[in-house]
Amino acid sequence: MVSAAKPAGPGKRRVRRGFVPRAGPARLGAVDAPAGRPFPPRRARFAHAGGCVAIGLLCLLTPLQEAADRAAVLAACGCGGALVLVHLAAFGRGRTRFRGTALALQAVLGLVPVLEFGAAWAVFSCFFLGSLPLVARPRVAVPVLVLVTAGAGALAVRAAGPAAVADGLRAALLTAVTAFAVFGLAWLAGAAALGEDGRREFAAQVVAEERRRFSRDTHDLLGLSLSAITLRVELIRRLVDDRPQAAQAELAEVLTISRKALADVRAIAAGSREMSLAEECRSAASVLRAAGITVGFDGQVPADLPSPVATTLAAVLRESVTNVIRHSKAAWCDFSVVAVAGAVRLQVANDGVPPAGEDPPADENRGSGLRNLTYRVEALGGELSVGVRPDGTHRLRAVVPLRAPAW
Repeated sequence: MVSAAKPAGPGKRRVRRGFVPRAGPARLGAVDAPAGRPFPPRRARFAHAGGCVAIGLLCLLTPLQEAADRAAVLAACGCGGALVLVHLAAFGRGRTRFRGTALALQAVLGLVPVLEFGAAWAVFSCFFLGSLPLVARPRVAVPVLVLVTAGAGALAVRAAGPAAVADGLRAALLTAVTAFAVFGLAWLAGAAALGEDGRREFAAQVVAEERRRFSRDTHDLLGLSLSAITLRVELIRRLVDDRPQAAQAELAEVLTISRKALADVRAIAAGSREMSLAEECRSAASVLRAAGITVGFDGQVPADLPSPVATTLAAVLRESVTNVIRHSKAAWCDFSVVAVAGAVRLQVANDGVPPAGEDPPADENRGSGLRNLTYRVEALGGELSVGVRPDGTHRLRAVVPLRAPAW
């Protein structure tokens, strides 16, 4: 019998912390490919690095022109190069690394040298301002951006004189624009890294889902066929000496079942798993009778069932009958398929419940069959219930709607 067990839930998705945009939650039971044409992460990182180097050289032009001696030139180049390297080390691969330390170093290297190089160095604060929105909330980053750009403009006005308002505006705008450029390049690298992670996760999900499908189909579709072959071979061994004609008839039946099992294997490999519910009902009744179990089945199956519904119920019936034969000591087994209020109900009952105090077979406790059936039924919006009724009989009931659920 199929044992009651809690169906396995979806695995928890690990989300990387950082400044890159986050993908929305995946729909349960579906694997969706990342939309859009991918942007190569290497190209994004190259653009980020090249853009930051170009911005650093642009910011160096004025301080180098105003440098008094070679030592000042070397100091300016060293500070500017350090700023670019710190930014690329912290944000250059699309992920945030040692962000607190990186922001502190960029703030020091972008603001403190103003004491030596004057207002011409204030534009280097763009690396600190461009990195801050990647790790801080807008309510923190925006006021800091406004304050620092206004300070850069005020320093330019103070250096050139009160009448040089245009110089102050130019310095403030240049600082703001370069900060947005630094932010945009880093965000692009992060988005490309996220897209690459999404594609890798998608590929892993596809492989895992295909493995689960193959495992479910192998377990559910081949179990009954192999059990039936085993039963009939044992029967043939008993009949071959005393009733050779009956043994020949059973051999023909074994040949039919083995061909069906071969077709199931091919269907599993091809991913095509359509099954006939009416044929499965006839096969289940035949196998139960061969096992010496009295069968209660009226032979009625609803006509014109949607293929997914018929296939799912056929798989449920096959697994249920397999477990009745393998794990129970049933003397009778009744099953029925009935259309009820826009749905189809399959019910399988038998009297093979172990006596009180007797443990069920070890295989039954594994619960893989119930997990597979639960997955199949719930994928169509149905419900599966398994348990022992008050009269001591075991019952499995699956109710599947005729229309697929709207996700």
